[in-house]
Amino acid sequence: MATVIERFGTNIEGGIITHDDRPSTYKTAEKIAGHKLDRRKNYAIINGLVAESCVWSQACSGCYEGYDSSTATGSGCGECGYTGRRRLGQWVPIESPKSGD
Repeated sequence: MATVIERFGTNIEGGIITHDDRPSTYKTAEKIAGHKLDRRKNYAIINGLVAESCVWSQACSGCYEGYDSSTATGSGCGECGYTGRRRLGQWVPIESPKSGD
């Protein structure tokens, strides 16, 4: 189920990053973004900007020794659970519609 969170702070202690994320609403995110958002996707409000969750897989950095990590598979290790691939993700800020378009 898709959700919206708002980040209220970040703490780094002993090399461990901890985020203070709390539930928010699509209404709040749409007001900040300036347009309707796709209710099937996850969003975050970070530093006053709306970001969309982006997830992908690539070859494991612990066991793949080639150059094309987007389509390759590593030999398998403890980092990737012996699958040779890793699932990664990050928040990507969305573009607000430009006025006059």
